[in-house]
Amino acid sequence: VKAMVDVVSVPVTVKHRIGIDRVESYDFVRDFVGTVADAGCSTFIVHARNAWLQGISPKENRELPPLKPDWVVRLKQDFPALAFVINGGITSTEQIQTHLQQLDGVMVGREAYHNPWSLSQWDALMGFEQMPLSRDDIEAQMVVYMQRQADKGIPWFAVSRHMLGLRHAQAGARKWRQIWSDHKLKHLPVAEVAKLAMDSLKTASHSNPAFEEKVV
Repeated sequence: VKAMVDVVSVPVTVKHRIGIDRVESYDFVRDFVGTVADAGCSTFIVHARNAWLQGISPKENRELPPLKPDWVVRLKQDFPALAFVINGGITSTEQIQTHLQQLDGVMVGREAYHNPWSLSQWDALMGFEQMPLSRDDIEAQMVVYMQRQADKGIPWFAVSRHMLGLRHAQAGARKWRQIWSDHKLKHLPVAEVAKLAMDSLKTASHSNPAFEEKVV
């Protein structure tokens, strides 16, 4: 950290877990933060669970070790001059609001990827103007972007696979995802696939007019 701080003009931040394997000691992570802070880091993004390096897969390592968000709060109390951002298992605006009352920031990873529409609430949550775009607006802009990438020789489906969570909890979302990820359609222009996907949503909404869109 000191080597980086000495040669760059931007802030150097550190993202870390709270412990290694089965050793659970708040003193360990406290001393770690103190040492790294002395080297010039003032912002810590804390994934509030241990890193189990043996016995489980990397995927399981994101879910199995128990979360200890209270340890991140303790770090903030012990180092009030440092900035602490909490990460791990955060899936709702209620959790975000609670954490922001005690900490400097919240990092949301998998939930933002798998349910990106949840981010549409965050402007209002932070006191800014409500995000004006609809899901249809966002998808239309993504289609334009995919076409630009296709013009450069990058397959549009290399982009579309990252927006499959956009219609989470919306009527027709499953069929919509199937169309955007259908290997048999990859030879088609992206505009044609977009029309098929949008038509599937319209069909779903007409077959279930009482459906109320839910935002998680």
